[in-house]
Amino acid sequence: MLIAITRHTGDADDNLICEKYNHRARIVSPVRPEKNQKSIDEFVRDVNDCKLDAVFFHSAFSAEKIGPLVNPRLATKVRMIANGPQTAKVLYNIGLSAEMLPFFYSHDLIPYLGKWIRGKRIGIPRAGITYQKLAEEIRDAGGIPCEYICYNIVPTNEELDLTGCKAILFTSPAAFTMAKLPPLDNEMTLMAIGDVTADAMMYGGMRPSVVGDGSIEGTIQALNASLLQEFY
Repeated sequence: MLIAITRHTGDADDNLICEKYNHRARIVSPVRPEKNQKSIDEFVRDVNDCKLDAVFFHSAFSAEKIGPLVNPRLATKVRMIANGPQTAKVLYNIGLSAEMLPFFYSHDLIPYLGKWIRGKRIGIPRAGITYQKLAEEIRDAGGIPCEYICYNIVPTNEELDLTGCKAILFTSPAAFTMAKLPPLDNEMTLMAIGDVTADAMMYGGMRPSVVGDGSIEGTIQALNASLLQEFY
């Protein structure tokens, strides 16, 4: 099955993962980033001046967009945490070592840090429209959220090329809400990478038939499980 995956840029791992489960990937880009250099410089300065106790990269996308702009200027003695293996891999490839959350959702950061978070300043370099409840959750847990809007997400306003695709996988709420879709037939399988994206899709009137665990691979596994169930 040819699966359209909503990413800003192609990722070889997406193709490898799909091939592993007997599918093919096509990267489609409903959004593009616009960097905020002033906020990026402030983020780097606060890290290097030891004003932060930890930095949380909430997605591979944020790591891809922010990482190259701050490394090697960014001090490595600050505790860095990546949201899942793909985010950790992106940071590693640009020379930044990070701990990895065992799951794939930003709200998993709080239980992961446990009591350590109390009184700690947690830096969150992010886009303007991401999981905005995270700061509130950090504050409720006794931490001090420090958000840096390092880039904004804007729509490409280009219709996604879904020619030949039998499924489309939305990787974030923004990817869904900003996507310019062609008419979809009833045979198209709608997929959400996780619960938050699924909620955005349902709110927008498109119920996903496949919901993943927050990762590309987990979503493809869920797709195959669904196909197997239909077969039997």
